[in-house]
Amino acid sequence: MDYRISNKKVFEQAQIRSVSDVPFTDEERQNGMKLASSKVDTTLGLYLVEIDGHKKFEVRWDDSHEFFTGWYSAWENFTWCLNVTGNTMSE
Repeated sequence: MDYRISNKKVFEQAQIRSVSDVPFTDEERQNGMKLASSKVDTTLGLYLVEIDGHKKFEVRWDDSHEFFTGWYSAWENFTWCLNVTGNTMSE
């Protein structure tokens, strides 16, 4: 496994049902709730964020970020980035 789960409860919830009821601390409201991060590249992470009152997933990598409304799209993007970092680091 090339990643660490930061918040197992929410990580697992996101896979099976809505995360709209997940409460945020003030800090998480500001910075997002980290759900998973790369073991190889510390800049790569999957977050749950709130935008205009709606929960979304955000994949952050280096100086870029992308928002997703659905778990599967976000997870696909995150794992693609993991594969890229893994291949880059092993060269």
